[in-house]
Amino acid sequence: MNISVLSCEKCCAAFIPPKYICPVCRHDQLTTKPASGSGTVYSYTTIHVAPEKFTDQVPYHIVLVDLEQGLRVTGRLTSGTPRIGKRVECSRVDGSVYWFDPAGP
Repeated sequence: MNISVLSCEKCCAAFIPPKYICPVCRHDQLTTKPASGSGTVYSYTTIHVAPEKFTDQVPYHIVLVDLEQGLRVTGRLTSGTPRIGKRVECSRVDGSVYWFDPAGP
């Protein structure tokens, strides 16, 4: 699944929405561009004690993913066991929450 990233029209910096001005040069002209939702797990944590809203989902995994475009995004791993360096694919975006599926074997 492709995801959307923002790119500054002045300095060409790329970043994950939501942003209203470029965090690098403060320019306010931003362009939305499609990006691959593929990447690798940079880091992760497993949640065993969650806020009340998520207690029925424990244990669940939060992953920090290095996207192929060089950006890093935090998301939820939908299934499987996380491992640093493991390939993942973004399967959906709910609001500002990115959901990743394991990619390949």
